[in-house]
Amino acid sequence: MTYAVAALVDIDDFLVSEKTRGRSWAHRQLQRTDHAVRSAAGTRRDATCHLLPPEEWLIVLSGADPGALMSDAEALAEELRARIVRETAWTATVSLGAPSLGHVAAERDARRANDYKLVLGGDRVIAPPPRESEAPTPRESAAPTPPVRIEQELTRRVRAGDRNGAAGLLAGWVDRCAREPGVDPRTLRNWLIGQLLFVVDVANRARLADGSTDWVEACARLPIEDIIMVGDIHERSYLHLWLRETLGRLMPAAPRRDVLALAEAYLAEHYTDPGLRLATVAEAVSASPYYISHLFAEERRTTFLRHLTGLRLRHARRLLSTSALPVDVIAAHTGYPTAKALRSAFRRHVGCSPTEYRRAGLRPGS
Repeated sequence: MTYAVAALVDIDDFLVSEKTRGRSWAHRQLQRTDHAVRSAAGTRRDATCHLLPPEEWLIVLSGADPGALMSDAEALAEELRARIVRETAWTATVSLGAPSLGHVAAERDARRANDYKLVLGGDRVIAPPPRESEAPTPRESAAPTPPVRIEQELTRRVRAGDRNGAAGLLAGWVDRCAREPGVDPRTLRNWLIGQLLFVVDVANRARLADGSTDWVEACARLPIEDIIMVGDIHERSYLHLWLRETLGRLMPAAPRRDVLALAEAYLAEHYTDPGLRLATVAEAVSASPYYISHLFAEERRTTFLRHLTGLRLRHARRLLSTSALPVDVIAAHTGYPTAKALRSAFRRHVGCSPTEYRRAGLRPGS
């Protein structure tokens, strides 16, 4: 009797690297990877190797002893990973199937193992998971629940139209859920689909006469093809890209001036806090830091930091002109951690020291 074990070589973060480095660069790396994979597979007498475009290779080992065959496959998997790291700019995940009768069953097992890349991450050898016949049935195990819930914050970001913020929140939540002990790809995808349906419900304004969600209208925003596609994603970096694109379709765009007005109002109220940062404001108004920076540049022709500095220095100039407070006290009242920090900002933007400004009897408008 002849057994087969499949090793599926899957380049880590291929789509992201191709997008950032370009197709020509990716093509050259694929050629190097193909050479590395075929060289390693060529050292095994009973091995076949096939390229599965764009970035996978299937190697099938055959033999009569399933135990020896599995040991050989594990050694080959480690050699493949080492060669790819040494000869290319990539890392790779090699997923192994259990010994099977026939190449088709062997490939199916290896793909089941590769699915676990979604929860385990890349740059590793993934051992064969339990066969479906050996896994607990839904009746034998309680349905797991996510380790953290994000619906409240997700609602805020969806209603604010913060697409990037909502996608980032979901991506971070997926990463956290993937670290939960014992979680499998199916469970993680089910949780994610639940969150996507939640986003559809929050973003959809259509309601039936009794006030319930019009799911016929709502699901037009999330076609069944998109839900099915989640089942084909086994790379978390690609899942993050997919979430940004999908939420871009699901969510209405934020009214730009409303978000900017909220950010400016928050700054006007909290600029005396020396720990105030762009990320703090972004979280408070349910928008991404990048989006707020973009609004300040486009609508105000300035930067977030310049706007914050302007608020602080106007207050400092007013206190210098109308009070006898020491400079270190004024610094504390205007969001600067020390008098030295206030003096530095004052010289850079006003052109003199706080003491010189006070002695000259200048006013904030002068």
